[in-house]
Amino acid sequence: MPCEQCGAKRVAFKAGRTQGVQCVQCGASVVTSHFSTIEIDETQYELRCRGDYRDQAHVRAVAAATGDNFLVARNLLQQDRPLLMVGQAQEVLKVRNSLLAVGMACEICPEFRWE
Repeated sequence: MPCEQCGAKRVAFKAGRTQGVQCVQCGASVVTSHFSTIEIDETQYELRCRGDYRDQAHVRAVAAATGDNFLVARNLLQQDRPLLMVGQAQEVLKVRNSLLAVGMACEICPEFRWE
């Protein structure tokens, strides 16, 4: 679609959460905000895990996820399916991926559609 001001070609762009089209000649542009669907998901998810309290990588991953020290994280892992966090999709996805990376099993409720 040509520029409404000068008739030259317009090119599409995306920068962060902004996207739009801009004229290559005069610089006139039309922009809008763009948020991914995971960013606007306001559901509160519960993240539970299973791991080995004797595995240092598991304990460190839980400590990083909860903000607790090593001993508290190890005690948490001795529980059956401990609740690590309640949060929104982006944060839960990040923590889940860090737990999966060290070989832990995760459960998220309600159903988590983000991969």
